[in-house]
Amino acid sequence: MRRLSMDELQQRRVGLREDLGRVGDFRLGSLLYRYRLCGKPNCACADPSHEGHGGWVISKKVDGKTVMSTVRDEQQIPSVKRQLEEGRKFWKVAEQFAEASDEWSRRQLADEVVDATAAKKGASKKPSKRKSSPRLTR
Repeated sequence: MRRLSMDELQQRRVGLREDLGRVGDFRLGSLLYRYRLCGKPNCACADPSHEGHGGWVISKKVDGKTVMSTVRDEQQIPSVKRQLEEGRKFWKVAEQFAEASDEWSRRQLADEVVDATAAKKGASKKPSKRKSSPRLTR
């Protein structure tokens, strides 16, 4: 990808900010079908040959820990999938916005340094200290 001008970078940031505003309701995480044991001693899942009770869960990281929430009604799966897709869309656009903003900010600071250096070049210089010849001691 070619290097964008500052104006093009700013336009990209504005467009990405608008894209973020168009992201619909979303959820973060992944949809999984998971089997688990209920723990009741008389349940069929207590038999070691039984795979357990199945169900849909949304898995995500919160403060470095995996958290799972159950999708109670299987009819909600299409809606949950749409929400999770919007979540992926959000992160993709947010990452692009962050990269464009980082580049724009970095280059803006670099331009400020160049401007400050150019301003200093025209300023009067401090007179250099005169080096005296070493004293002779008698």
